[in-house]
Amino acid sequence: MIEIKKIEDFNPPSDWMEIQTIEAHTGGEPLRVILSGYPDLSGSSILTMRKELLLEHDYLRKVLMWEPRGHSDMYGALLVKPELPTSDIGVIFMHNNGYSTGCGHAIIALTKIFIETMAVPITTPLTKIEIETPSGNVTSFARIDNGNSAEIYFENVPSFAQELDATVDLQGFGKIKYDLAFGGAFYAIINIKEVGLELKQGCLDKITQLGKQIKTAISREVDCTHPLEPEMNSLYGVIFVDDSDITKCHSKNICIFADGELDRSPTGTGVSARAAVERARGRLKEEEKIYIESITGAIFSVSIKKTLYLGDFEAIIPQVGGDAFITGKNTFWIDPGDSLKDGFLLK
Repeated sequence: MIEIKKIEDFNPPSDWMEIQTIEAHTGGEPLRVILSGYPDLSGSSILTMRKELLLEHDYLRKVLMWEPRGHSDMYGALLVKPELPTSDIGVIFMHNNGYSTGCGHAIIALTKIFIETMAVPITTPLTKIEIETPSGNVTSFARIDNGNSAEIYFENVPSFAQELDATVDLQGFGKIKYDLAFGGAFYAIINIKEVGLELKQGCLDKITQLGKQIKTAISREVDCTHPLEPEMNSLYGVIFVDDSDITKCHSKNICIFADGELDRSPTGTGVSARAAVERARGRLKEEEKIYIESITGAIFSVSIKKTLYLGDFEAIIPQVGGDAFITGKNTFWIDPGDSLKDGFLLK
């Protein structure tokens, strides 16, 4: 007879590494938040800590994002000490291919986690949280009703359109039109009709491959240019836009980012970039709210909180709203004798 209690009481040998996480999702897009088990970082800012992770501890990203503990579409966040005394927390984002500069779905999920666990003092009717990210400081808000979060939104970093109606030659399609915009990361935004597809689940493999192909083609030809921070100067993702069947929705989109990751949510930094494009085209007024749907049917709202100049760019501060849910907690062990302990991807 198997003694279940002995399994429950099992503790690993002292030479095994232990990492603890809390898990959540925003619109179906996962977030694995690392709570303990990472080495202390010596960097004095989010960007220097991000670089330290890449150069000295990147194996841990692969351990948690890759199989067998993760998968090719896993997404993570490491909580770190903030640089500024006015900030509540710092966060470094990670995925299958490295470290993101910004991430809206993670901000929404983190806000939900902080409120649900009461890790932050709860202020009624609105709790405000200052979060340092690699792309800049983000302010998130949770509207509180009977002690619970009834609405979550955040004010993002300055977002702007770098190019409108640019074109790139794509093998098999000829010239396709795209907009290039920054919303915490750089995105190429393309009407799905340019490649003769629809945003449907049956097309996801083709959309993912095209997203990777387009990202490579544009990255070869175009320099993404953030006016203040060179660390931001790379194309992070490709957003395909289609019409939504939901009456209140302005549109729906899907984002292919990193190394072919498919975002299940509408993409918080992505809808920020889209709002910057809509503003540049004169189609979105200040404080006007639009709703954008994802492949899972999840919906984010986005509006323009204010306008400003970022270098020579006319920029906006986007306000993005959505919801997230906690799905569990994990204690991961790394057995030094496991030949696959460092993670792998089959894709």
